[in-house]
Amino acid sequence: MDIFEFVVLSFCHLALIYWIINRQSWSSVEGYCALFLGMAALTDNLTLLFDYFFQPGTLLLGVNEFNFRAYPTIVHIVALIVLMAGLFLGNPKPEPLSRGLSAAELDFVAHTGAALLVFGLTLAGISVYLTHAYSASNFFGALDTFRAGDPGKTGGFFYRGADIAVFGMALILPGLRKKARFFLLLLAMLSVSFFLRANKGGFEVPILWAALSLHTYNPRRFWSLAKPRIILTCLIITFVGIAVKGNLLARDAEPLTLETMTESIVGQMGTRWGDQGVFRGYCRFINLMPTYQYLFKGYPEGKDALTSWIPRAINQNKKSQPTQGFGFMVSADGHAYPDETPAIGLVGSAYADNGFYSLTAYLLIVGFFLGILRRYATGRRSPLQWHISYLCFALFGGLSAEAGITYVLYSLVMTFGATGLAHLAVAGLYRRNLHAGAVGTRSLTNRDWGTV
Repeated sequence: MDIFEFVVLSFCHLALIYWIINRQSWSSVEGYCALFLGMAALTDNLTLLFDYFFQPGTLLLGVNEFNFRAYPTIVHIVALIVLMAGLFLGNPKPEPLSRGLSAAELDFVAHTGAALLVFGLTLAGISVYLTHAYSASNFFGALDTFRAGDPGKTGGFFYRGADIAVFGMALILPGLRKKARFFLLLLAMLSVSFFLRANKGGFEVPILWAALSLHTYNPRRFWSLAKPRIILTCLIITFVGIAVKGNLLARDAEPLTLETMTESIVGQMGTRWGDQGVFRGYCRFINLMPTYQYLFKGYPEGKDALTSWIPRAINQNKKSQPTQGFGFMVSADGHAYPDETPAIGLVGSAYADNGFYSLTAYLLIVGFFLGILRRYATGRRSPLQWHISYLCFALFGGLSAEAGITYVLYSLVMTFGATGLAHLAVAGLYRRNLHAGAVGTRSLTNRDWGTV
């Protein structure tokens, strides 16, 4: 494959992803997933072309890097078309997710967010208590270990408390009118995400979730803030957060200087978004499947997708994820750690069990399910609380660009369960208003937007 053919294939691939985001909305489950898939593919392809022209010595396979990506890209295109076919069957004409809510509805959304904030901070506090992560030296390490399952077998659930709290604050933002309160709450989101999560970075998630929440529930406020200088400021904050967090997570941390910050940003961004990042890892996985297909006999990815939502505390014999220890199929240097579970991506997880047969079956089913879910959770006559649950499901990676189909049911149970508990806590506050007529019943329980 020459460069021109690669560019044409890349353009078709990225154009398809853009069409999915534009048609389905970036705040939908599939649109949010496609956003990350597109970022991974775009940065990989652009970095590959840059390296080929300006520093060819860095390419692991030389000019064969283009052929290395050809077949996996075609598989990716086919998979996205199949997913869209399933979505079309489930919901041929998806309605826009963005809604201009009334003051009473924004108040309801904010109260739901406050309930989620309390619930999330409670879970996060339990995580800190159980791990005894009271000192700066072991704080992030203890949380990261707890996320993996120690101590106990429910660490992953409690660890998500920080995400639940951040989402709760994101729901409060659309109803805030004063700038001081708005930016104070945004600062709180950044702080919770940065200090109570052990992953690299920490500022990018609250910024993105705040944008999506505003775009969904207060589009006017969103577009008033979507200005070049604000976007640039958010990008700078994100990069600084990546550098600082990377330094805090490093065992042999060096003094924080401009040079070390730059190295940290380039290194961490390269492992995810560069030409040796997640998209290349997916390509390596697809290319090695003919050799290692025997490792996926018995449809382990499909079985894991159906059972991963059951906590280990209930299912004592729960198996590890199918790709645990398979780093040699994904990583650029071929390394493999026994306890590491590499990300094979949405398409890789569907393709692994039986090639195009499992890919077609799995993504058709997932697409149809997501289409049905969106139709009944976000339709005009759907209760507002279901719309909130759907948005939570989308932002928590209900269709994960990295974990793939194995995370769908787990995320569904967790997000709809958390938002359902929040709704029960808030419902009592509105019961009197609903009976008194202060809040339109149809606006909160039967969303006929034409009558609000």
